[in-house]
Amino acid sequence: MNRSRILFAIAAAAAVVSSAAFAGTADVKFIDPDNMTDLATNKFEEADTMRTLTNYVQHLAERLPADQVLHVEFLDVDLAGTWRETKRGRVRTVKNRADPPKFHVRYSLESQGKVVRSGDERLTDLDYTNHVFLGSTSTPLYFEKRVLDKWFTRSFTPQVADSR
Repeated sequence: MNRSRILFAIAAAAAVVSSAAFAGTADVKFIDPDNMTDLATNKFEEADTMRTLTNYVQHLAERLPADQVLHVEFLDVDLAGTWRETKRGRVRTVKNRADPPKFHVRYSLESQGKVVRSGDERLTDLDYTNHVFLGSTSTPLYFEKRVLDKWFTRSFTPQVADSR
């Protein structure tokens, strides 16, 4: 076996081992979705919004250690932008910083069945149109995912100490 194949095999094995160490999960609930500020532009899109946000929080939780479960309850959702009525129905527009995405969440993080962290937070990004985020602004709930990503990273990712 040549050297490059050996190195590739070692790198692949390391990736499998390191990914196995991170496989946390998330349990996501929407509390009283009928009374949320702005869950979707149209009533029939609400289920898609909840499914997209749930899947994204579950995706973020995969960064947690395997023995951890993140429980998130969305108490309120206010999507980025505003909607207006047109001849073709409601249309959402996002421009400037007029209407940032906002969430009210209650959460708890469990490790081996014990709550290690919990809280109730209001999340927003007032400067939401001026940041770079992986993905495209045409990605469903682009701005909302960015707010959740920032919150998750700040709240659940170990901070590296400054070595200076």
